[in-house]
Amino acid sequence: MPIIFSGLYLTACVVCGIMGRNTVFGFVGHFLLALFLTPLVDFVIQAVGRPSARMREKLMSLRSR
Repeated sequence: MPIIFSGLYLTACVVCGIMGRNTVFGFVGHFLLALFLTPLVDFVIQAVGRPSARMREKLMSLRSR
């Protein structure tokens, strides 16, 4: 049973990393945050965090059209 919970926890951490790959922290940063803090805390951090500079420039170029 603990192996199942560990697997689910690591899967949730990977999902956090994938969701955060276009943010300032990137995949590794969000994966480690989720691993050490919990995935729920990382989801909140992603919700209030800002996108990476590359994504901000891309959004700004789309808005100017």
